[in-house]
Amino acid sequence: MVTWGVTDASTGGTELASVSDEEPVCSTALLEQLTNRRQKSGEAIPRPTDECYSGEAAQLLVPCDDVTVTALDCNAQYTLATASELPAGSFLLSGTTETTPDAASGDPLASNALRLYVRFDGPASLRPTCDGTVLSLWESKSVTVGSRETTIGLPRVQVPETAAGLATGISYLSAAHHTTSPSRSHPNQRDHPPLLTTGETVSIPDSIAEQRPTTGIELCLPSTVESLFVAAPLAYYLGAEVCVDDRERPILTATGTDVRHEFSPLPTFQKEVASLLQQVFYLDCLVRRMSPESAPELLEACSLDRQSVRTLSPAGRLERYLSTPTETVRAAAPEWHLSTHARPSHDRARCLPFLLDKLSLVYLSEGSELDRNDLLDRTLSDAYPTRGSARQSSVLDPRGGNSRVQAWLAPGTPIDAFKTTTTAYENRYRFRDRDNDRMQVSVVLNDTQMSDEQGTVTEIYRAADLPMDVTVSESLTTVELADVFEAENDFVHFIGHCDDDGLRCPDGNLSAAELSHARTPTFFLNACGSYEEGLDLVERGAVAGAVTFNDVLDRHAAMVGTAFARLLSNGFSIQRALQLARRRIMMGHDYAVVGDGTYALLPSPTDPVVVWVQETADGYDLVCEVVTPRAGDGYALPFDGEVALNGRRTEKTVTEETLVDTLESVSVPVIFDGGFHWSRTLATRLRASA
Repeated sequence: MVTWGVTDASTGGTELASVSDEEPVCSTALLEQLTNRRQKSGEAIPRPTDECYSGEAAQLLVPCDDVTVTALDCNAQYTLATASELPAGSFLLSGTTETTPDAASGDPLASNALRLYVRFDGPASLRPTCDGTVLSLWESKSVTVGSRETTIGLPRVQVPETAAGLATGISYLSAAHHTTSPSRSHPNQRDHPPLLTTGETVSIPDSIAEQRPTTGIELCLPSTVESLFVAAPLAYYLGAEVCVDDRERPILTATGTDVRHEFSPLPTFQKEVASLLQQVFYLDCLVRRMSPESAPELLEACSLDRQSVRTLSPAGRLERYLSTPTETVRAAAPEWHLSTHARPSHDRARCLPFLLDKLSLVYLSEGSELDRNDLLDRTLSDAYPTRGSARQSSVLDPRGGNSRVQAWLAPGTPIDAFKTTTTAYENRYRFRDRDNDRMQVSVVLNDTQMSDEQGTVTEIYRAADLPMDVTVSESLTTVELADVFEAENDFVHFIGHCDDDGLRCPDGNLSAAELSHARTPTFFLNACGSYEEGLDLVERGAVAGAVTFNDVLDRHAAMVGTAFARLLSNGFSIQRALQLARRRIMMGHDYAVVGDGTYALLPSPTDPVVVWVQETADGYDLVCEVVTPRAGDGYALPFDGEVALNGRRTEKTVTEETLVDTLESVSVPVIFDGGFHWSRTLATRLRASA
């Protein structure tokens, strides 16, 4: 039986050609299979090629797993699904084989590939194998092969390392938007922005130039990299043209309107640009939605009619939003989901597409130093009962950001923020296409006194209703432990100890800095003082992980580790999982996240809700909160099915019966009496005590 899957020939990632100056780029293995080989002009293949050869063959092994076949007589394109027979006619087979990244290219995200083509006449057969695709002809006949060297993945916008160059780059990142209507506030209407690289000249792919929206909105900034970083989220969301000059005050204008919105200079500019973005974004969310919970009172207070606002141009809508009462809108808007405290530089500008993909606000990296007494005071007074770092050196308390999750993209060690780096974002990009049929989780126990945690977390991972393979190892040597991190696991949960020389093993210590390459994207180093080792793991290839600052009690480590495991298995991000898991103990500030804390092993949970429960004389007061990286998405709350935007906190009072019934029907984290519980476990406890 012949099985074909039809694909749209116009779809697929943008490919940027780069002609090699070296020897033939056609796959050597493919050329060697041809007899009477001779070079041909590129016109022999009806696709752009760097090199082209013809020869004779009865069978060819094409070193590509996924291939498409185009029937040239009718220009119909098909994807090979199973072994298939082709009739008489003229065909073009095409596929891509990835090659080693070119470190000399200057682009750390460059991933080179060969696009291979084989033109042949049928009848013929195609058969997928573990080594590629076998093309069999009925007899030896003439075939033509060609290749084109490409850069695969997201398109790249290249700009010079100047303020004007960065302004140009930011202007083109809004090409990721599918629409300029209020629907742009929904995450499904925004793709990942193009990558941003630097070079001597401006280079914009045609696809990006064509997709960039024309909004008539312009944001003119002082000629400083600091102003550009801070303004990037607003410019990206509005689809604004960004320019720089020697002005002191940033100004926002819109063609065909009376918009001339002047901001204060830095540092006040940070708060003003964040406030305006939140105002515009939230009003877009309200205007796009038609359900009753879309705050009709607020729309009425702002004199906004959904139908009429949706007909306005982006510039006209911005003008209309700027006329609304700012304080009224800001008071009603959900808490923003993510802020990044950055030390701006042209090198760190490579991070901007990743920050904008999550619609992170950007602030300058200012923080006050905290000593042990400050941290202890915070532990005793914070809503999150945590102790703080036990390190002898002080840590930084980020200033200015106002969001549920915060990142620190700068030198220094932050508290209550995940410590991220340019490398972390680049590593996340490299893992973008990793597609394992089953998730690989490795639990390593290198301290037998902590075997209780190992047994519990293993049960949690194995009990998850997921295609997950769990490997458990004990007392690994340095070489064996290195193999675990260098293997293609999805997550490594290390239980043991750590000191200045690295992770402790029976035969010594493993320093993560000595790994050749970490192929495991996420980890939990549940070991004393593993912060530096976690940072080194990110530098060696990982994306994100949970670590500790200093000594932690074995019992506390087990409590945090088991909660963290379950939260990850339920789709929470690394940072959100640790924020909740460390509530299990009074020393939670000893735990932190390094790398891109928004990374999750699994898609966001169906109900990404956290519930706070407090008993009162009339029943139970509930606070439900939704926080995910998907800005603008809405979720059904477990109580009464109300839809809440990401970041929204809703409050209500329910009876004990309603509370217990609802907790039994969902699987969500619950904070009750200051402690961390899972909903069904808490429901059983409350029902038993009734």
